[in-house]
Amino acid sequence: MDQQFKRAPAARRRISDIVPEKDIRVRIFGKVIDRMDDILVVDDGTGRIEIIAENPQAKTGEMVTAFARILPLESGYEARLEMVQSAEGMDIGLFRKVFG
Repeated sequence: MDQQFKRAPAARRRISDIVPEKDIRVRIFGKVIDRMDDILVVDDGTGRIEIIAENPQAKTGEMVTAFARILPLESGYEARLEMVQSAEGMDIGLFRKVFG
């Protein structure tokens, strides 16, 4: 019988609510505040996260939804970008009202 592997869903999380022992994949909505060669720094109002990315397709100042894999470390965690989606034009007030 063929085994089917399912990807864990990306849970919607605020940066301050990420629990590396529990969260495998997360979805973060925030603003790109810095972009380096292989790192995006995203701020969602509750904190900042550095997400390791290969050639990230996001601009500084852009609102994005970032999907990332969380890898627990001895102290803290590492976030690896799987996908980034532009959220420009999104009604941020409505988003916060619906999702908190």
